[in-house]
Amino acid sequence: MKNFGTRALLLVVATGIAATTAWAQAAPTPQSVAEQLALCKSEASAVEDKIAACGRVIAGTTDDEIRIEALIQRGVLREQAELREEAILDYSEAIKLDAQNAIAFFNRGNVHDQMGQHDLAIADYSEAAKLDPKDADIFNNRGQSYDNKGLHDLAIADYTEAIKLAPNGGRAYYNRGLTLAAKGEHKAAVADFSEAIRIDAADGEAYVNRAMAYEAMGDQAAARGDYQKVLELQPAHNHAKSALARLTN
Repeated sequence: MKNFGTRALLLVVATGIAATTAWAQAAPTPQSVAEQLALCKSEASAVEDKIAACGRVIAGTTDDEIRIEALIQRGVLREQAELREEAILDYSEAIKLDAQNAIAFFNRGNVHDQMGQHDLAIADYSEAAKLDPKDADIFNNRGQSYDNKGLHDLAIADYTEAIKLAPNGGRAYYNRGLTLAAKGEHKAAVADFSEAIRIDAADGEAYVNRAMAYEAMGDQAAARGDYQKVLELQPAHNHAKSALARLTN
């Protein structure tokens, strides 16, 4: 399955990165908060430094909008550092401050899904979908949570909605193809994998899964062609190697 990862809010104040010693020596000012927010969201700094800077922003301002921004960013950073429980706490605090924040619900849903807490993930994605019903990523990721619970028809409905909202996004086609194949609907799965390949001709896994669907339909020639394509893209792909050898002999 392919999902969409967590999101950070856009930085609204562009400033330079200041030294943190001054922060400890004086009460935070709007400028120093802005500098720490820039460090919190910097691409160049170490993750632990960015997490610490986010914390200083959260502690140093009473502006809820800035605190939410820092909480969501720290949640993203903690998730990247595999500190998932801490990430959930940050997203939850952001939701307390703004119960209409679709990004916080979406990100928290992603973490719950990573932790195998699929019911909680579905609940968060559902809240995000209410707040932002035009966001295809929410439906794609909720579909994966439904799939993880074996609720394939609900998953297909969500992937279909994601495709309607973003018809040039290949992940929902790929995921729906996997679910259709799992249900034994191989012809429909081939059609979805073909769409995923049309959108991204270098998607090796789409070729692999289309080949498997072709095999299930008895079309060995088409399966061989797809496995050969996989090996052009990924010469070390073990499944494609073994499957092609089996179909060639």
